[in-house]
Amino acid sequence: MAERLTPTVLVPVSCIDRALELYRDCLAFTISHDAGVTQGPNRTVTLLAPGGVLSIRLQIGSAEQPAGSLREAVLPVRDLARTLGCLRWGGVVEHWVDPDAPGGAAALFADRDGNIWTLWQPELDAMSAAA
Repeated sequence: MAERLTPTVLVPVSCIDRALELYRDCLAFTISHDAGVTQGPNRTVTLLAPGGVLSIRLQIGSAEQPAGSLREAVLPVRDLARTLGCLRWGGVVEHWVDPDAPGGAAALFADRDGNIWTLWQPELDAMSAAA
């Protein structure tokens, strides 16, 4: 059986602990690796999205990739309305929502550092085929 590869997205942030509050506590990512126990420029934390669709690696922004420089990464979700509710509860407001986007529903939001994500809920048929 072939091993399933999970894409990893680098997310440059200003504070890893603050980013964890959003990605772990609000969006239900699970920590798969935490390289360091203290806040600092060398700490990185890898998290797995619900359903294992992708991993993200949180790291302190640098001159090459400052905090908030991620643009248009796509995060597939099973329930867009619920995810948006969690984001609002966490103090994050979406920029737009398109319930009739091609292939499903979509919403755009920026995390607390300004990293921009597209949440995408595939149509039910596409989700059934992928399962």
